[in-house]
Amino acid sequence: MHPFAPVALCGWIWLLWFAYWLWAARNVQATKSSEGFVSRLQHILPLAVGLALILHAPEHHLLFGPWHHNPAIAYAGVAMTAAGLGFMVWSRLHLGRYWSGTVTLKEGHRLIRTGPYTIVRHPMYTGILFAAAGSALAAGTGDAVVGFIILVPAFLLKIHKEETLLTREFGDEYCQFKRQVPALVPLLY
Repeated sequence: MHPFAPVALCGWIWLLWFAYWLWAARNVQATKSSEGFVSRLQHILPLAVGLALILHAPEHHLLFGPWHHNPAIAYAGVAMTAAGLGFMVWSRLHLGRYWSGTVTLKEGHRLIRTGPYTIVRHPMYTGILFAAAGSALAAGTGDAVVGFIILVPAFLLKIHKEETLLTREFGDEYCQFKRQVPALVPLLY
């Protein structure tokens, strides 16, 4: 695969994002409570499988072959990938020391309602799903579509768990936030 092929570019963008994510994770607040290992696997395993199906070399499809060969669609997918992961970075910057990769409460946790959190309650999940959809477009394979479909329910489950935790912790404040700001898709859900 050529290093500037759309799916390869998406792979590089994901790799850069992951390196940033690891670097940014070094300075977070102490954990007050966190989901268990089995609960975490319910979204980590679908993420790994979904991204593997999306980002593997399109010429070596595992399940379903190509569904488009349109370079304009593929490079639009690269742009979506970069935009989605950029949205996640913006979200991470606003969340600051309260960030965690798991459904977690941090010591002194407070509700963040700035930046992307004024648009959606779960901007990191919005960003990752938008980036995954973009990478699936860039790949242009049925495998990538299946990979994206695997991700959606995993993140909906994670949102449900997080919403339950945040409602329990912040009560009426979080309920008001839920009434004012959609969960995942601006102006819709």
